[in-house]
Formats: sequence, C-alpha cells, structure tokens
Amino acid sequence: MRRSSRPAQEAWRTYDKSHAVRLPDHDYAADVPTHLTICAEYVVTDDPAFAQVICGNVDFYGCRLRYDLFCYCLMPDHLHVLLSPGASGIPIAKWLDSFKSFTTHEFMKTGGHAPLWQRSANDHVCRASETVENVARYIVNSPVRAGLVEKWDDWPWTKVFVEI
Repeated sequence: MRRSSRPAQEAWRTYDKSHAVRLPDHDYAADVPTHLTICAEYVVTDDPAFAQVICGNVDFYGCRLRYDLFCYCLMPDHLHVLLSPGASGIPIAKWLDSFKSFTTHEFMKTGGHAPLWQRSANDHVCRASETVENVARYIVNSPVRAGLVEKWDDWPWTKVFVEI
C-alpha cells in the first residue's frame, strides 16, 4: 500500500498553543451528531478488500457501542464519519480508540506497518443550525468534489443511514 501524501500532523500544527482545544469527554458523550475526519498514513483504498474491512468496522463499532451512525465515506487517505453516542453515553473517544486499534491490527496482519492512522482526529460537533442531512450530504459528496466519481453513490466505500 502506498504512503499517503498528506503531511504529517506536525507539519500543520499550531505552534503558539500548548495543545488543541478539546471539550471534556462528557461533552463528547452527549447525544449530539459529530463529524469525525480520521487521516490515514497510507492510501487505504489501494487494497479494496482492506478498505472493506475498514468500512465493516465503522458499522461494527457503531453497533457494538450502541451509537447512532448517520453516514461514512472512506476516501483514499482519510475517513469521514458522522455519528452520535445516542443514548449510550459512551464518549466518542472510545469509538475512535476501538476502531483505530482494531483496523491497525488488521492492517498489520496484511503486512502493513503501524501507524495506519494519524494520532488524533479532526472533530466537528454539529451546531443546532446544521442538520444531520446537510452534514451527511457534504460527507458523501467528498469523492465527487475530489473528482473520483461523478455521483456520490458510485463510490464503493460510502454508506448512508439517513435520508439525504
């Protein structure tokens, strides 16, 4: 699998701040839709079978942790996921840790070298004015904006659980 051309996190870090601004875990456990972008160190779509493993585990950990999963889109070097802890009360960090750990382990079984994912993820807690449908529409149209397909539903690694 090819390495991603995406710059390492350190290349774009804000240097005047001691750390990224984060809300406490309890805020990420609230029943609020959150858009995660998880960057990969490799072009994960180079291996369609492994790309399917990644997608299957988005579903699996969403179900296992009783999350509300709205949509996801696996791009060549990153993953978009729109989810909410729902009534589970389990912080999104738990979903993220479980997902990244398992997929990295599976990646290493195929001969890949860790790390598969960059250390943290970009998160966006959806505001009251943002509808889940609009954020989902933005996510699933990522392959169209990138010029990979003409219609979002032609991209094999996209799944939508809401009406868009």
